[in-house]
Amino acid sequence: MFIEFSLPVEQLNKVALSEGNSKKPVYQMHKWWARRLGSVFRAIILSAFSRNDETDETIWRRFTEGTNLAGKIILDPFMGGGTTIIEGLRLGCRVIGVDINPVAWFVTKKEAEPVDLDRLDAAFHHLEHTVGRQIRQYYQTTCPKGHSAEAMYFFWIKTAACAECGKLVKLFPNYELSRRDDKNVSVCPRCWQIIETKGYTSKTKCRECGHIFDPRQGIAGRGIFRCDDCGKEQKILNAVTLKGSALDTEMHAIEGYCGECGRFFKRVEVDDKLRWDQTRSEFEQKADQRLFPRQAIPAQGRSDPRPINHGYTHFWHMFNARQLLCLSLLLEEIQKLPDQNVKELLLVAFSDCLEANNMFCKYEIEWHKISVFFGLHAYHPIERPTENNVWGTKFGRGTFVKCYEKVRRAKAYCQNPYERLWDYRGRRYSQQTDGEKIAGQSSKTFEELVQTDGAMLLRCQSSEKFDFLPDKAVDAVITDPPYFDNVQYAELADFFHVWLRLVLKESYPWFNPEYSNNPNEIVKNDKIGKTTDFFNSGLRRVFTECRRVLKDDGLLVFTFHHNQTWAWEGLARLLADAGFYISATPIVRSEGKSGFHSSEGNIRYDAVFVCRKRAGNDSAELWSTLKRQILGDAARWAQRTLKADTAINGVDVFAIVMAKTIEHLSRNTIRVSNGTPPPTLGEALREMSSFVDTVVTRLPDETPKVGREYRTSFKQLSLALAESRQRFNHETIK
Repeated sequence: MFIEFSLPVEQLNKVALSEGNSKKPVYQMHKWWARRLGSVFRAIILSAFSRNDETDETIWRRFTEGTNLAGKIILDPFMGGGTTIIEGLRLGCRVIGVDINPVAWFVTKKEAEPVDLDRLDAAFHHLEHTVGRQIRQYYQTTCPKGHSAEAMYFFWIKTAACAECGKLVKLFPNYELSRRDDKNVSVCPRCWQIIETKGYTSKTKCRECGHIFDPRQGIAGRGIFRCDDCGKEQKILNAVTLKGSALDTEMHAIEGYCGECGRFFKRVEVDDKLRWDQTRSEFEQKADQRLFPRQAIPAQGRSDPRPINHGYTHFWHMFNARQLLCLSLLLEEIQKLPDQNVKELLLVAFSDCLEANNMFCKYEIEWHKISVFFGLHAYHPIERPTENNVWGTKFGRGTFVKCYEKVRRAKAYCQNPYERLWDYRGRRYSQQTDGEKIAGQSSKTFEELVQTDGAMLLRCQSSEKFDFLPDKAVDAVITDPPYFDNVQYAELADFFHVWLRLVLKESYPWFNPEYSNNPNEIVKNDKIGKTTDFFNSGLRRVFTECRRVLKDDGLLVFTFHHNQTWAWEGLARLLADAGFYISATPIVRSEGKSGFHSSEGNIRYDAVFVCRKRAGNDSAELWSTLKRQILGDAARWAQRTLKADTAINGVDVFAIVMAKTIEHLSRNTIRVSNGTPPPTLGEALREMSSFVDTVVTRLPDETPKVGREYRTSFKQLSLALAESRQRFNHETIK
């Protein structure tokens, strides 16, 4: 197939880089971690079903203009956020998706299912005129000129008792609220008055109390705070232990929106505090009747002790009373909607808005909006949380209104999908692909799937056994497997699962359990006994089962990168044990600057592993010959990457060389030379890794380093790799 010979990376990498910073609307519906790029998987699917005599140009034309792969059946055993499923449906394939996590299953299902947009709008307007009006009452305030207004954001600060003198210290990391053009907004640490200045000044004077302070110098940060009375420095976690629960918070400022004055900042006033007290009392009076999760946050085997060690022992502790009241009112009204498909899509919007409506979010002072909870793949408590407006105003991020708009844009995109491309002048534009739609027709069985064009069969279960699939049933397996311990999916997904199950447990049995964790989840977590051997064994069983259901001439294709040789060695061994060899490893841009697949460093490129069923004996080659082939192949793909005008760094070169090493070793055995025993797989990888350092040190330092990043020309990179090949030749002659 074409993918075994090439991939149009010169055009694709630029599109992928752009998508990494702004994903297609369908992939913005709801959070999923380490989500792969739609443009990359679209190109992979196209190339996996194209003849090897085609060209990069013809593949790219079909990529941009549209095509139809009707009749092809694709399986993704780790569908996660659904990239393979969505891109496969768009190309006319029949798709089978499996994931052990209920949240992943639900998100993918709703991305793929079609909906009548008029019905969706009607249901939203119903919510807007019922529970929306009710929720907005809890965010009423007045602007500085006395007009009726709505609060966009409430600014809170944690307080901790000083272990030395007992003073209650407000844990301000700084006193800035906003930086916009030449206007800075800060809060006085003494009286909490809001102060606007022209630009930043280190000696800002409060107009009310006269206190002079530096807005960028707070008293807390990096887990430490300093008492502003006695000067004692101490750990925030010690203050949590001393209190015996999560630290208390105090509301000190508001950013609001006024229909007459626009956006504004103000100090919290008496009426604002009174409204907060009334809202908290209203929630507490009927808390036992509210629809919100009561589960404790699982502590046993947790990879990250947060947020439990910060005193948040239950999921509802991560929200304040106003958030819990408004979220429960909204969820109760969504639950009443009669149309199941529409109800579930609005439930996606609700779940998505949870990420920006909890007390783990901070305000981005230069972007003038709230940050979402999972900006990092962790439960990260902060000292200065920002409370969002659950329903939403004209401006703001992560409100239910904004999350609904994301869902609607996604479903409109599914009806008329397009690609975002670059013209020859470097300008970005969108091009609709003719005849393509994303509208998966749900099937309950494989027999039903094969009878319907554009059908999908989605299962929430382990992929170690596909009892519902016959032998040699699928044309290709295309996936992105988990990467050892880089993402603890269930630990993260529980944040959404505990809310979604309140509505979905009656419809789908996999939402009955209180948590999304499953003992069969393939992930590395030594704290619960899931070692590297456990991970490799599980992945081996999945690939073995994939081999059973894959046609003899079919391809197993998946993306992978890692910065440690042991990971590449384990991958090569389990593929061999599962009965596959690697026929090609094209190199393509990964999910972008926000990617977290690599545990250390920042690898920005994936190796696309193209695998076939092993049928016969391998050919035998001298190790010196294989080394030259590996470096030559690595140089070719590194050059193609650089031709796409994207930077490459040392860890990228490492990933490319590791991929090429296990590709060539999977197809060849090493022939004994002069009685010298051949290197083991691990020894071969370590030897090739040592040459990566040689290559990287020869790259010119033409731009400021970011880690070990270098921008270089393909000529210079080729020379560096060529010198390593010459060294191999010299060693062979000796």
